[in-house]
Amino acid sequence: MNDIGANGFKPAVGYLRRSTDRQEQSIGDQRRVIEAYAVNSGYDVLDYYVDDAISGASSEDRASFLRLIQDAKQRDCPFQFVLVYDIKRFGRVDNDEAGYYRYQLRRHGVEIIYVAEGFNGDDTDDLLRPVKQWQARQELKDLSKVTIRGLLSRADGGWWMGGVPPYGYDLAYYDGSGQCLCTVRFIEDGSKQVLDQDGNITRTVPKGERLQFTKRDKSRLVLGHPDRVKLVKQIFDWYVLDGVGYKSIAERFNRMNVPTPMGGRRRTSKEAKWCATTIMTILQNPVYTGDMVWSRLSFAKFHKISNGQAVQTRNFTGHGPSRNGQEDWIVHRNNHPAIITRARFDQVQKRREATAKFGYANTHNVGRGAISPYLLTGLIKCLHCGHKWIGYTVNKGRRRKDGSNVKTLYYACSGYVNKGNSVCQRRVIRKEWLEGWVVDHIESMLKEYFGTPEGLKKMRRMVTEEMESIVPQIGEELDQVEAHIRAIKQTISNLIENLTSTNKEYVDARLVELKRELAVLETKRLELEAAGAKKIEVGRLIDQAVELVGEFKTTFIERSIEEKRLFLRAFLKRIELDPINQIGKVEFILLPGAKEFEKKSGYTLNVELQW
Repeated sequence: MNDIGANGFKPAVGYLRRSTDRQEQSIGDQRRVIEAYAVNSGYDVLDYYVDDAISGASSEDRASFLRLIQDAKQRDCPFQFVLVYDIKRFGRVDNDEAGYYRYQLRRHGVEIIYVAEGFNGDDTDDLLRPVKQWQARQELKDLSKVTIRGLLSRADGGWWMGGVPPYGYDLAYYDGSGQCLCTVRFIEDGSKQVLDQDGNITRTVPKGERLQFTKRDKSRLVLGHPDRVKLVKQIFDWYVLDGVGYKSIAERFNRMNVPTPMGGRRRTSKEAKWCATTIMTILQNPVYTGDMVWSRLSFAKFHKISNGQAVQTRNFTGHGPSRNGQEDWIVHRNNHPAIITRARFDQVQKRREATAKFGYANTHNVGRGAISPYLLTGLIKCLHCGHKWIGYTVNKGRRRKDGSNVKTLYYACSGYVNKGNSVCQRRVIRKEWLEGWVVDHIESMLKEYFGTPEGLKKMRRMVTEEMESIVPQIGEELDQVEAHIRAIKQTISNLIENLTSTNKEYVDARLVELKRELAVLETKRLELEAAGAKKIEVGRLIDQAVELVGEFKTTFIERSIEEKRLFLRAFLKRIELDPINQIGKVEFILLPGAKEFEKKSGYTLNVELQW
């Protein structure tokens, strides 16, 4: 291969990279140095490959770098040299990864030239190059540790750690003396509004432009626009009180044309819509209780946070987050204004856990199950063989005038449908009849227990008796837990005050134990607070049921299949059918969402069924 081009110069390309726009060695500076070197050394720079604002810790995310490698492998590759400013710009990867890519280039006749490293061009370069590559990698590791220390220092003050604030919150910026500078509101289209202390908009920063603050300036979460705060509360209430799922909440917002949190920041070709994952992210974020929780996820490349300090990771995955254990979370309670109560947040998490483990969402919300017209699938148990009853469609022999089949929809035992008469007998129930029977009984149940003053009075009395039996015990246990928490915090404070070089190892180990014990107690306190709030919540459930009675049938008919399915499951616990004698038993739930009361007589109804 000829190293000299037709014009007498050696054909080359340049590779430029910087990690951030604050990095000292800018793209322009690198280009000027490379061009000067090319002129003095006889290279003809044909093109440049540029990775701007991309970390060199790994090669996987550097699109231009990978394109350079692929272009070099082509048979008609026009260049034979790659000019790069220094080893750091080529990548702060380890020696194995750097050697891998250098070998691929060399194998295809392409050589890398580090223009600012001062290599001699002889065999000593093979000795110096891996040393400099190791130094570049080590600098990045040291920087990682220093960065985490700085973040820990900021986290200790409960300051916002960076990025777009959670939906419903704005960022209030403060200078080094604690003086409020302004409030920044992130708009759905990607722009940012800057507000003064009176809430007036002083200017709007277009999408893509950054706000400039000094390193001493810090930000804290404050309540955002009232409409957004109201929507967050609505999400939590719908999920807990109405039993509405992630997808259904998203559909409601989309029907209302509510702008999504991300809006046009990422999508430009089509309108952004609310989705189930957005709702799920909001529901599981403890920031809405007023707590600043940091380090739940780790994107660590070299160091992560453990026991309140930076520790080296064992393996560098290169991409993707990992979940940290709760003992490694950094939590500041009551750090900023809360949008929802702790009791409400705890209720949401309990429902999420129950749904993930036992919920019907896992059985019918995807694939064919999402559009199945059978609303009771999975709730009916066969008393003869123990299998579930499922939807069973029968095609009639005759056809309609348009040529389509005449179909009749039934429920039948899956033991018979899938395995034949050897497992269970063929007994079917018309879908319309069974579902109509269930809906009629739910309506009658609502009218009987919530539609009359006597029924409502009876239900409130039952709830009051139940709550009075558990709230005093909860109060005593809560007092004990809070006293234990105070004692542990005092012990931690004493240990820190008496820390010396001699007892440091013992104190560090003891602090880890105390923090873990404290985390367990904090969780227990949340559970007790949530249990104590049930009296109010059950009262709200009853009030909502009263409002529903008058328009139950109309409301049910107008809902989508998924909403009908979820609604029936809110009131229906199980159906047991005996196909031999054609009888069964149906168990209804009087207080949807209050399943801890079901064990007490009067909170569930058992109704005999015969077909």
